[in-house]
Amino acid sequence: MVGLRFFLYLTILLVYSCSSSQPRAIESASAQKKLRGLYLPVRKKGGARSLPFVKSLIARGKPLGVNAVILDAQTFHGKTNKINPEVVAYLKSEQIYTVARIVCFQDGIDKYPLPPQTLKDLKALIEEVAQMGFDELNLDYIRFADTGIKASLKTKYEFLDSLLSEVRGIVTRNNTKLSLDIFGRVVYNEKDLIGQNVENFAKHADIIYPMLYPSHFTKDKKRMSDPAFTVTEGTEKAIERLKGTNVEVMPWVQVFVYNIQYARVKLAEYVRLQIAAIEKTQARGWVAWNAKGDYKELFEALEKIEKEKTLVTK
Repeated sequence: MVGLRFFLYLTILLVYSCSSSQPRAIESASAQKKLRGLYLPVRKKGGARSLPFVKSLIARGKPLGVNAVILDAQTFHGKTNKINPEVVAYLKSEQIYTVARIVCFQDGIDKYPLPPQTLKDLKALIEEVAQMGFDELNLDYIRFADTGIKASLKTKYEFLDSLLSEVRGIVTRNNTKLSLDIFGRVVYNEKDLIGQNVENFAKHADIIYPMLYPSHFTKDKKRMSDPAFTVTEGTEKAIERLKGTNVEVMPWVQVFVYNIQYARVKLAEYVRLQIAAIEKTQARGWVAWNAKGDYKELFEALEKIEKEKTLVTK
């Protein structure tokens, strides 16, 4: 079944490649300029599997600098690959940097040790997706739950380190980059009970994605009320901790309304403030998060940013 899916993917990719009038340069995106990415969820209508939906987003976003897309590989709590090969092939034909997102442990590992079948299913999914020709494989929820786990931090570190070592082998065999998502607070913590650690993850990753959503620093009014400050501070902290490695930083951008009232601006401006701040740092770029894949306000923010650039150069 995997072989048939992979053959179908290669056939579609060849068709798109031959029909494209532009030369292909996939390694492309990050080499040209900073990445501006969109996350697309799997949905019943639209979303990551829908070619018309993806085409509409690229038509809207590409002129504004969108040059990367993260596709969900599975449904919520799903164990099987739901990626549409036609979507991947189309993105590559448009020279869009492609990333597949795999949720490892939804809401974190809440029972330990894990059943062997759980790990077997996860590694099989990673292997299958890695063979689809993505530029990058992104792992999310690669962590333990916040509460209820009777395991030492040392045990958590050792388990995640062992698993990531195996994943590194898979992506290396398939000539794919590996990125790992971390909680925003982890860039500040040397030890975190969920088992995430910047330096430990850096041993296996090519890119680390901090989830620096200002809204989630709920005990810090400064960070909730000043999104530009929050993403700048967190991004620079992550970069500082990764000095001496080749690991890049690419923060997630909040494109949803939760707790934005503290900043006293509308969502489009809230997004613009984050993007403008991140693009002043040495980050590799950013990727926008909206659980529904609704990027109206993001595009408004990018239009304003591009307009401001035009005014400066005149």
